[in-house]
Amino acid sequence: MEFMTRNEVAWYLRVNRRTVERWLKGGLIRGYKLGSGRTALWRIPKGELKKFLDEHSSTKHPWRKSRKE
Repeated sequence: MEFMTRNEVAWYLRVNRRTVERWLKGGLIRGYKLGSGRTALWRIPKGELKKFLDEHSSTKHPWRKSRKE
């Protein structure tokens, strides 16, 4: 299983790292917090990032079947 850091996810999605942290704390993206307190590190499995993108994508993917079919 491969993991990404909060900063790597932010760079990949072109959002602020604090946005990624809000998504993690809010449960939109599943990740693992290593340690406690404000300096704890987050690790996000690449599979969870893919799920997040599939659920929140704003573009239609031509290779996917529509949900109505």
